[in-house]
Amino acid sequence: MKNKKRNRYGQIRDTLILIELIGEALWNTIMFIPRLIIRLFSNNDE
Repeated sequence: MKNKKRNRYGQIRDTLILIELIGEALWNTIMFIPRLIIRLFSNNDE
């Protein structure tokens, strides 16, 4: 019974870590897109 609880907790922790990693990746992508657009526009002006 004790082992089952530990596995359940480990699963929840792994899920939270995964959600955090996905959130960070999404945030980095969202922050990167404007920079990419600005870079493309500045290249077009030259």
